[in-house]
Amino acid sequence: MTKPLTRLLQGAGFSVGALGVGIAFGLVLTPYMLATLGDAAYGVYALASLFAGWCGLLDFGLTTTTSRYVTRFYTQGDLRGVNEIGATAITLFGGISALVFLLACSAFLVARFFGAHFDETGLLAGALFFAGSAFAVSKISDGLCGVIKGSLRQELTGGTVFIFRILFGLVNFAVLYCGGRVIALFVGNLALTVVQLLVYAVLVRRAAPFFRFSFRNFRKARVRTLFNYSFFAFLSQAGELAVNRSDLIVIAALMSAPDVARYNLVVVTLMSYFNSFLYEASNWETNWFAKLTARETAEEGRREKSAAPPAAFGPEFYRSRAAITRASIYLAAFMAFGLLAFGRPFIARWIGPEYLDAFPALALCAAAAGLYRGSAETNARMLQGVARHRILAWAAIAHGVLNVLLSVLFVKLGLGLTGVALGTVLPGVAIHYFWTPNAACRLVGEKRRVYWSRQIRTTLVAAAALALPALCAWKFAAPSYPVLAALAAASAAFYAAFVYRAGLDANERAWIRKTLREKFNRIKSE
Repeated sequence: MTKPLTRLLQGAGFSVGALGVGIAFGLVLTPYMLATLGDAAYGVYALASLFAGWCGLLDFGLTTTTSRYVTRFYTQGDLRGVNEIGATAITLFGGISALVFLLACSAFLVARFFGAHFDETGLLAGALFFAGSAFAVSKISDGLCGVIKGSLRQELTGGTVFIFRILFGLVNFAVLYCGGRVIALFVGNLALTVVQLLVYAVLVRRAAPFFRFSFRNFRKARVRTLFNYSFFAFLSQAGELAVNRSDLIVIAALMSAPDVARYNLVVVTLMSYFNSFLYEASNWETNWFAKLTARETAEEGRREKSAAPPAAFGPEFYRSRAAITRASIYLAAFMAFGLLAFGRPFIARWIGPEYLDAFPALALCAAAAGLYRGSAETNARMLQGVARHRILAWAAIAHGVLNVLLSVLFVKLGLGLTGVALGTVLPGVAIHYFWTPNAACRLVGEKRRVYWSRQIRTTLVAAAALALPALCAWKFAAPSYPVLAALAAASAAFYAAFVYRAGLDANERAWIRKTLREKFNRIKSE
């Protein structure tokens, strides 16, 4: 295994671990925060966090774009291109940071003078300001991260995120334990965000010693290059946001507030964890595919045309696509099994049996995601890596629009929360399981027969590997954390062993054995 690939996979492992830490802290801290702050103050905390989340749209897709182009120029040995694209991107992120800070100041003034009607605690103005300020600082960090990831040193950014995710959780717990309130929580987060920025500034010198930030390297032509690519990445993000958030809007408009709470806690929360795990596990693939094709594809700058002939990529590209697609399908299938098999007893133990009427909606979403989400993530990262990602924007927008229309229709037909889930699932399967893969095959020159034979065989292997764990879950699953953890661990061990023997070829098994042996010898020698 090449060193760049090793580092990218290590970074993906750190990113997934960081997400797991964040989920664990979220599950533990949420009830503690509710008990410590009270409903009113917690509502302020949620509103300020939501404000920072919506500011994320101001990223305009530049985070992925920066790392992708740095990888391209770095692989080609064009250090001048790396310095120009990096300096231009960091300058743009600085402008976004300034804009977010102005929005935070504006939000502070609006909440200060007009927020008395919906902020009885008097905390909202300060919470909005500090939450927005922390996000503004983080955007500069994103520019530095783009250079580090683009230099194929994702293990540095992944490890940093992992460490700071733990620190953020510990600081929040310490603030609450010492009697701190909402403002103290956001001030602590702001301070840690500044420290994280300084760490990235040090790491960029280690990962890319050839890179020097200077305003003299800012190029207007590079701005055009970045936004030509990032525009469609931004549309994809907006479409995904519409899919993830529109369900709650439909429920709020056509159903009741308790229905919003049940759907949000059961479906939106758990499926967001599902999707986030897959995203973090696959995020490195964009840089890998960009590296593989950097020397094989013509210089970009021309507009992508759907009728253009497919590029002829090398054999390593197609081998990587096949192996990564299979791995993603296996991961998505097991995660979907976890929600289907353990979701009901987990919900009963976590937030109470009164929320179980939302489980059928979760089961629909999980089953559909297990079918298509793994291959969809690989297709998305691959198309981003080879700059054929325009189709992802149209797919995301179509999914968002159809999601709203079908959800409204099914709710009007009396299907309730299950109808809302169907409105999400049906266009998702049609677009991401059938349409996008066929278009991706055309864009990268892979035969559809090869893709679908791999897809169907991998899905059948995953289903066979899950038969026995499903039977055990049906027999023994109970609303108990120790029981669920034991069953999940046993299921994962059996599933991994089955997939290793039946779902991988001899070369892939040899590669895994060699990698584990090298890792063991390295640890032993240390």
